Amino acid sequence: MTIKFADLNLDKNILSALQAAGYDSPTPIQAQSIPAALADKDIMASAQTGSGKTAAFLLPSLQKIVKRSEKPGKGPRVLVLTPTRELAAQVEKNAQIYAKNMKWVRSVTLVGGSSFGQQIKAMSKPIDIIVATPGRLMDHMRSGRVDFDRLEVLILDEADRMLDMG
Repeated sequence: MTIKFADLNLDKNILSALQAAGYDSPTPIQAQSIPAALADKDIMASAQTGSGKTAAFLLPSLQKIVKRSEKPGKGPRVLVLTPTRELAAQVEKNAQIYAKNMKWVRSVTLVGGSSFGQQIKAMSKPIDIIVATPGRLMDHMRSGRVDFDRLEVLILDEADRMLDMG
């Protein structure tokens, strides 16, 4: 029996965005990790490039933030760390696709090579998702611009590569 995204107890807004993007059934990494993530389990996963790892962590993260946070503050509810700005841009693009029908979800990308001032401005309102490279996130942390009081989900995308990079 083939599992469908609808079988994973995802919000209707996420399901309709997946359908609009042409996704019907989860890949093996998604089918294994999404239910565990929705059950608030920590996950360490490895899979081939193109296997759907990004959706495997973004979909349950979006499900977690379907309901608005009751915690005060402007900080993110989901933090995704990536080793490169190119990967951060890809993750952000996918987040926009999957959250297409969740108009209240705000995300920002914090990477080197982009305007620090524009990033500060983007963080002046409550944020749901930050996708960042470690160096630029640390710059914002040192300046006191990031508040993690509302953080619910931490994702280290390609953690092995970040460790290799130092």
